[in-house]
Amino acid sequence: MTARRSPALRSPALRLSALRRWLHPLHRRLETAVHPLRYLFLEITQRCNLRCRHCGSDCGSEPRAGELDTEEWLACFDHLAARCRRDRVALVLTGGEPLCHPDLGALLARLHDRGLTWGLVTNGQLLTERNVRSLLEHGLNAVTVSLDGLGDSHDWLRGTPGAFVRARNGIARLASAPPLHFDVVTCVHPKNLGELPAIHALLAELGVPAWRLFPIFPRGRAAADPELRLDAAGYRRLLDFLRAARARGGPVRAALSCEGYLPPALDAEVRDEPYFCRAGIDIASVLSDGAIGACPNLSRGLVQGNVRDDDLLDVWEHRFAPFRERGWMRTGDCVPCREWRRCQGNSLHLWDDARGRTAFCSFAAATGTAPGAQEPPPRG
Repeated sequence: MTARRSPALRSPALRLSALRRWLHPLHRRLETAVHPLRYLFLEITQRCNLRCRHCGSDCGSEPRAGELDTEEWLACFDHLAARCRRDRVALVLTGGEPLCHPDLGALLARLHDRGLTWGLVTNGQLLTERNVRSLLEHGLNAVTVSLDGLGDSHDWLRGTPGAFVRARNGIARLASAPPLHFDVVTCVHPKNLGELPAIHALLAELGVPAWRLFPIFPRGRAAADPELRLDAAGYRRLLDFLRAARARGGPVRAALSCEGYLPPALDAEVRDEPYFCRAGIDIASVLSDGAIGACPNLSRGLVQGNVRDDDLLDVWEHRFAPFRERGWMRTGDCVPCREWRRCQGNSLHLWDDARGRTAFCSFAAATGTAPGAQEPPPRG
């Protein structure tokens, strides 16, 4: 009698995915040791045209005191063009709202002239036909747009009437543009949790290829607004939605964001890649005042230098040990936790400086266990 192979072994794609997950611990160790800079987030301004309830940076309509001026950003671009392999380091313009920068045209022209690979994170409010055309002419390679609900729920979170319509129209324009690395992100909270199936359908209608979902985390304004954060039951509803959506397939690939360690079997059902917080491993950032850190959402206590005084790439190479050796994060409930070897304290942007611990245990929320009381991880 011929042995029957499991469905997972019949599909080359699933076999490759299983192999990558099996090798992931080795990959993570090697990537951390080599730490190639692949993504550099540039917070070119903290100006913003919205007043979002959950803003992690507490942005406003005016620039923040001490922001780098246009000439300083241009010098930063020149430095990167001279020192980096332009085909290996992708620059990501962010904010605030990067399209609100008053000298955006000059910045884009320099990026284009230097042949730098760049992308954009935007709230979509200024993605007019003219602006989209200009972005493409200046070499836009990748773009992420936020959409946080349908109509009222999006406008409520974003603090501005009409924000949903403008974001939806901007997404439609990008979807009809020449091929881009393009996705939509949604910040999930109790008020839009029930809308996720309808948002998924809308994105398919608009022609969006990929969708990432982020639970709102307690930083900036969200730290003082607990109604924005999912409780453990809500977090499990989000995971259940993703499992079902991915099992059904379809034109829009939905996935949980990179945030938060989960049991490996569940992780494989809700993400394309195994959990790996890459902050400081292959991701760095320059904030609006020149501060050098890893992921731009991290605590200011983790800043490692400033481009006004320091060589960015020297800081990357010699001062990022706190991001690559994370034993200092093993405090509180993490001390007895048997998942530490895989989790490493959860995503760095969840670190709470004031309390000296990780602010949210995604493993505990997903499994319904108390933090620090997890079952032993599977072997391998």
